[in-house]
Amino acid sequence: MGAACARRKPPGAFDKAIAKGEKPFWEEIDQARAQPVATDAPSAVDGEAEASGRPPASEVELKEDAELPGYEQAALLKDQGKEKFASGQISEAATSWFQALDSLPRPPPSTGSLPSALQSLMPGGPPKDEDSRIREMRVALWLNLAAAHIKLKKMRQALDFCNEALHYDPGNVKALYRKTDALGELCNWQEAEEAALKLQGTGEEGAKLASQKREEWRRRRRQEDNKEKKMWSAALDKELSGKPEPKAAPGAKDEELWAAPKVTMMSNFDLRRMGIKWNEEEDFSDTIWKDSPGRKDVLWFQKRALPLSLLAAAALAEIDLPKQEDLVVHCFLDGNTAPFSEPHDWGILLTRCPLVKNLLVVYIDIGDVSGFKGPDGGKPPMYATLMRPTEEGRVGDRVAMAARFMGNYKEFLAHCSELPKLLRPSVALWADVSFYGSGSKKDFAARLQALELLSKAGVPSVVTQGGEIWEPGGRPMERRVDENASLSLAIASVGLNLKELVPWQFNRFVVPLDRGQVGIFAAHQLLGVLAGPAEGEKSSFDKKDVEEALL
Repeated sequence: MGAACARRKPPGAFDKAIAKGEKPFWEEIDQARAQPVATDAPSAVDGEAEASGRPPASEVELKEDAELPGYEQAALLKDQGKEKFASGQISEAATSWFQALDSLPRPPPSTGSLPSALQSLMPGGPPKDEDSRIREMRVALWLNLAAAHIKLKKMRQALDFCNEALHYDPGNVKALYRKTDALGELCNWQEAEEAALKLQGTGEEGAKLASQKREEWRRRRRQEDNKEKKMWSAALDKELSGKPEPKAAPGAKDEELWAAPKVTMMSNFDLRRMGIKWNEEEDFSDTIWKDSPGRKDVLWFQKRALPLSLLAAAALAEIDLPKQEDLVVHCFLDGNTAPFSEPHDWGILLTRCPLVKNLLVVYIDIGDVSGFKGPDGGKPPMYATLMRPTEEGRVGDRVAMAARFMGNYKEFLAHCSELPKLLRPSVALWADVSFYGSGSKKDFAARLQALELLSKAGVPSVVTQGGEIWEPGGRPMERRVDENASLSLAIASVGLNLKELVPWQFNRFVVPLDRGQVGIFAAHQLLGVLAGPAEGEKSSFDKKDVEEALL
């Protein structure tokens, strides 16, 4: 996140691999998939040998089984899953179907204008030389997983499984129906109607199913309207009666353990706001942001993801960033953990916010510097110094500048006291910075201090956290909040009682960094917008209580 972020420790394993000329892990995957597998299909040499009568009889007898590796195992697991599903064991059924997918061979790479890694992910299906039985089995398993997750009320995951089935079979009626169903349950009415139109276009059966879904939506909306009317009627009756609510008995309230807040998937529909001119072909493309992490050059994502994440947060929380002529952003970093060494392209924000004339991003590195001594044994040479701004984006005569400061937030405010415009940010951006720091009290206190100062000034904080995302072509996985991000969320909501201006979102604008346990570990996977107490309310910050609980 700017060159200053790489100042402390030698490059990580990711950077070293590139520096030594080794291939990134996504290229290794492509190479591995491109290697011929003996059991996938007989080679030309095998065909010549068979014609000459050279192979032993046992090889000829086994050839039919070798043509479809994993198919028999997948069919067995699929049937086991159906039995579990019928008996009400939905999660166990999904596990069987995941295992069945794992047992099938991945689609072989094909040639064409697109990279081989993307060929099998594009609409129109996998390479033509794949056996139709394998393809049909894969589609059936995706459809079963979609049905299971709809049953479990996990509509976002069900939607992903429907999309996977539609990659292989774009006109599949069941996939379109379940996608329509899932979108309706999520109340994404515009996208649901688009899916219903595609379902309607598949034929008589699809048109009938689409009509049923639309009627169901109308019925549900009427029920919701009636429910809301009854709620308001009851509230008005209670207000007119003047009867107070019965108070709970002392000690009746039980203290509950904290649980991570519900995280929703970011919807393109929610990002469309006045003043933001998204490049929809790029910003809202699933081919880029969902199917390309681990395939496309990581620097492409790194230059774009943070500016787009800030814009997404502004749209979701309805912060008026796009309408401000002079926009100042305080971007907090931890130079001990920041994975990037290249600048961001803040011209992206200028392009999408035509009313913004000048943008200044101040990177404030609040990470612990106790282990990094200067030449005289003190702090690093550039500590508590505001570096000269550099250009990080331009659109015509509109310029995006970036300055850097190493030190805590209070030191920054004191150092820049004669630059009042610099001290009044429109928003703060916590770029994958953990709120608990390195574990030392000093490092932890510096972060709490910054949050408190921002809260008192009424500055909202956009927060991103890293996490694991699905690897295109890999084993399906559910996005989840990892332990590190969960701890930061707990500090924000319980320890500091910060308000969530919007529900936490699984961000679409991510940067793939390294392999995860199942998928790819990515920066900015989680996105939230926080604010302190409203004007007139007492601040809830209590550093001592939070320190005692966490340290």
